[in-house]
Amino acid sequence: MGGPFLLRNFVIFAFVLALACCTRAPDLVGVQPEVPTDTVSMLSRHQVFIATSRASSDDTAQFYSGSRAPGVRFASVDVTIPPNHKPGQIERAKNVPPDPRVHFTVENPNNFSGSQDFENRLTKALRARPPKDRNVLLFIHGYNTTLTDGVLQLAQFIEDSDYSGIPILFSWASAGKLTQYAYDLNSVLVARDSLVSMLEVMENANIQHYDVMAHSMGTLLTMEAGRQIAITRGTNPTGKARNVVLAAPDIDYDLFVSQISRLPPEYRSFVVLVSKDDKALAASRKLAGGVTRIGAVSAEALSELGVNAFDLSEIDDQTSLSHSKFKDSPEVVQTLGEALENRSTFGQGSERRVGGIAQSGTDGVLSILGF
Repeated sequence: MGGPFLLRNFVIFAFVLALACCTRAPDLVGVQPEVPTDTVSMLSRHQVFIATSRASSDDTAQFYSGSRAPGVRFASVDVTIPPNHKPGQIERAKNVPPDPRVHFTVENPNNFSGSQDFENRLTKALRARPPKDRNVLLFIHGYNTTLTDGVLQLAQFIEDSDYSGIPILFSWASAGKLTQYAYDLNSVLVARDSLVSMLEVMENANIQHYDVMAHSMGTLLTMEAGRQIAITRGTNPTGKARNVVLAAPDIDYDLFVSQISRLPPEYRSFVVLVSKDDKALAASRKLAGGVTRIGAVSAEALSELGVNAFDLSEIDDQTSLSHSKFKDSPEVVQTLGEALENRSTFGQGSERRVGGIAQSGTDGVLSILGF
């Protein structure tokens, strides 16, 4: 029974997710746009730094592939956002070349020679900003995500949230394929040491503070790295880590309880965004043998673990199976951006509602996981 039952659940899982993205859009890194971006007025531009455990790709538009590589590689790209951009959306070309007047573009891919080169370039970018803006947002993407996907997701969030710091994408080796859930899960485990190494780079003297945001399966990687650091170095040893947001966590409930058991209670009040209508997590639960995913647990239940949970169930989002509300809902994006910019407040009190966002937790404050 085990084999056929697992196969049936996997088929259901793949089918449900396929409804959200029937055809994958083309990779965009370094693809020459239809018209030069410098001829388009009123577009936005963001430099996105990249740290990745992916192997390099022979396909220049892919830049880094879904294959795994030892250690961490570093790079950067520039993302342009069209003048007609609507918050909560990624205006992505279905065919290449993209038109920067109406589409996101990804330009100027640069590989760095190593961590020191990365730090030097990051330092230069930080020093070009006012001291108050020398902060960093580290984003860890989720399952079924190519490098292009991750870059666009982060750039869209930065644009829509008005985050004033520098964005860094940590891109682990997701295959970028619906049928490779198990491969992606193992890629997360392979990438644990790489993320720990990246977080050590984040102790760069010129970084005032950094925030961490992880999505879906990327939250598993974040929790595993945080647990490892808590065990080996202690929680938040330098005090630079400021806020941690786990959006739609695809983590087994029992595993999550085990992970946070390594964190002192005062370091458990990080933010978890949950939603009862998350269809992707419902499919993931079936694939996992019926074990509840943290992103579908009630805010009240998570508050008993000392976690600040925000219930996004009332936020309407049909664009991504209700799995990416952290970026697809303009209301949520703006709330998160305001909280991060204000350096740690979703608001005080044990119960709060921001529009349709209901919150239950210890104190309503964005706090730290333990980096």
